[in-house]
Amino acid sequence: MSKEVGGRLSGRTNSREYALGSPVKDTAMREDDKLLKVPPMPVLTTKMEGERSADDAGVASEMEGRHLTGWGAIFVCSNACIGAGVLAFPNVFANGGLITTLVLMVLVACLEYLSLAVLVKESQILGVTQFQHIVKKLYGEGMSVFFSCIIFSYMFGALAAYLIIIGDVFTSVAARHMGEGSIYASHSFAIIVVACVVLFPLALKRHFHDLQIVSGISICSLGYLIVAVLIRNFQVMEAKHFHVFEDVRFFPKDFGSLMNAVPVIGFAFVCHLQICEIAREVNPDSTFRLPCFGKKKGARANSDGYVGAATESTGLLGSRMDPVLANLHARVYKVMGGVMTGALCICGVFYGTIGGVSYLAEPNKWAKISDLLEGYGVDDTLMEVGRVALVMNVCCSYPINLGPARSAAMDLMQKLFDNKLNDAILSAVTTIVIVAGSIAVAISVDSLGVVFKIIGGTVGALLIFVLPGLMITGRPSSSGRKCNMNYFGGFSLWVFGAALLICTIVSYFTN
Repeated sequence: MSKEVGGRLSGRTNSREYALGSPVKDTAMREDDKLLKVPPMPVLTTKMEGERSADDAGVASEMEGRHLTGWGAIFVCSNACIGAGVLAFPNVFANGGLITTLVLMVLVACLEYLSLAVLVKESQILGVTQFQHIVKKLYGEGMSVFFSCIIFSYMFGALAAYLIIIGDVFTSVAARHMGEGSIYASHSFAIIVVACVVLFPLALKRHFHDLQIVSGISICSLGYLIVAVLIRNFQVMEAKHFHVFEDVRFFPKDFGSLMNAVPVIGFAFVCHLQICEIAREVNPDSTFRLPCFGKKKGARANSDGYVGAATESTGLLGSRMDPVLANLHARVYKVMGGVMTGALCICGVFYGTIGGVSYLAEPNKWAKISDLLEGYGVDDTLMEVGRVALVMNVCCSYPINLGPARSAAMDLMQKLFDNKLNDAILSAVTTIVIVAGSIAVAISVDSLGVVFKIIGGTVGALLIFVLPGLMITGRPSSSGRKCNMNYFGGFSLWVFGAALLICTIVSYFTN
């Protein structure tokens, strides 16, 4: 039975052992203190109906548009990474050496996982979905404009390179089957037709969940390319009676050879400009178990990640974030950990298998050839189908990499016109301009090999390593100390990025 104590009604906890309604028992209360008047303490209550409705609305808003599955996110991230870079890996192994290249791949993948995790973490905390928006929140409007410009340049170069690959592949295939004089064997014709019929409709998609199915098909198509490369190279190894280590270099021949390999490796695992939007679209309840294995009993998404798992006490004691929303962010962070790990592993398998096996089979050949497609004859039917499979992958990578370029360009235009432009119209117009511009560059330029090297070693180093490293080292830890693993990871990121930037510039001007 309730009674009035200290001006408040106390229910079940109405004895003097409890602090007037508090669920915490006052064990320090002595029997001879019962006559003392204890001042009333604040009563911990549940949220009012209006507050709960507002929190539910916030969670519903966060869940809106989260249609990207865990596997779909892995495929999208993998397609953002894999593309033209896979063609250069036999040459990378020839320049860097077998052991050095494998070690660098593992090292770079670990560093890029850390930088991806930083971007996901910051996007969750700041409530943004684009790389340049993180920069704006942390470093101001001016830095955001600068990074929007370099992001656009970075992605636009990749888009033009994709079209060059498409033109090269379809030109060789059409010339073999229809004759070199056919219009279908024209480099310009192939680029324009594929860009307008296939790439432009895909590029109009503004959400990654609309591309997850084609991304899965694209990754599977690359499986054929791996099989084709393995068959051809094992045939060569068999002819050599599998004496494959005679001419193989395990370490780079000189500094210049190493610097030719490192920028390509650094550029090969890049999905940093898409990762924040993927984190915004991914379903936090996604699992990575195959459907045939069923669901794990009692499985429930939970995490003790950066945001921290929400508990009842955080909401009761006035946390800055609603506990339900904090729990949602923690679940997203956990799913994204699996997405990043899966994508990096898929990329590593493709790069290591295609590059390593090709190099072991014919080490001297790949020291002079920087393009996988150039290493096999145009009359090789098995590899011809592999070329078409690669084009399927490139066609999906194109819209995924166009997204950050479009976002950066739209941010610049909205800034220029004081946010008065219609977003949907601006998106469509920007997409048309980017596609048309990349077509023009691909038709007028035969090769972007040097451009890839400069972009991977300079702008790429800044975006992928240096800035995420500064995000970690510039933010104090929970303990207030800088001597911890997070700070060490951030320090490693920006040191590696700065070293890559300097070495690439020096190598470019000394070679």
